[in-house]
Amino acid sequence: MKAIKLVNNRDGKSVTPKTYLKYWLDKNFLFFYFEALDSSLNSFSNINNDSLYKGDVVEVFLDLGEEHYYEFEVAPNGATFVAKILNGTLIFIENNFFVSKVEAINSNYYVTMRIDLSKLAVVDEIKFNAFRIETKRIKPEYILEALSPTFTGSFHDRNKFIKIENYRCD
Repeated sequence: MKAIKLVNNRDGKSVTPKTYLKYWLDKNFLFFYFEALDSSLNSFSNINNDSLYKGDVVEVFLDLGEEHYYEFEVAPNGATFVAKILNGTLIFIENNFFVSKVEAINSNYYVTMRIDLSKLAVVDEIKFNAFRIETKRIKPEYILEALSPTFTGSFHDRNKFIKIENYRCD
């Protein structure tokens, strides 16, 4: 499986530290695997659904064609954030369909996310975007990386989500 390199969210150019992503569908499960290299491993909190984006984190935004979309975050310490966004409003939800695993080695961390789509919705189309925030490398701004850059300081642009069609990174 070939990994895709995330780029700078603000300008679409290559950025350091590097982040690689693999993603695939397996029956009703959608998987994401991040390699977040050269991190400060700065976890904002060890409390789930806290403001994890204030520290180092990898994120997936998932659009299943409904009026809302989902946001999943995982910090280097394993804390998670699971919510849906409806008209710009954050709604925390039961996360019995989401499992994550983190492994930190030296200054790198590796995150696997598994999303059980059968517990979310009947899915005709899947769109998503993937991101990384690294907080300690550049001042005054954080490093914001994206699979599909929004060209702003925000990740919340559904127009930049990409479509998955029984996709495997081979």
